[in-house]
Amino acid sequence: MERKKALVIDDGIDFIAAYKAILEANGIDVVSATNGSEGFDKVKKENPDVIVLDVMMETPDSGFEFLQKMQHEGINTPVILCSSIAKASEMNFDLNSLGAKIIMQKPVDLEKLVENVKKYAQ
Repeated sequence: MERKKALVIDDGIDFIAAYKAILEANGIDVVSATNGSEGFDKVKKENPDVIVLDVMMETPDSGFEFLQKMQHEGINTPVILCSSIAKASEMNFDLNSLGAKIIMQKPVDLEKLVENVKKYAQ
């Protein structure tokens, strides 16, 4: 079976390292980016099966801007949003209109992250 590839976009290198370690230990290849524009280049170059996206990077809503850009360009890669403001923002945002599959609260439960990556990686 072909290995799935996840793109992790987060400005926290500690988060990237943790996600990469647990995902690769579970047979998922990981590429990463530390901001939205680098992440967008990787989406086009790497063609990941799923994207793990931080909300707050360069700006408090970088992740949302990234999602809008994806929609604008017609990119349908499933996105798992990770945010320390997840609980609050879940009330304010319609996940479907954002194009995200799920919002996970930081610090992310790593086993749940693996579960979700496997679930949404197509």
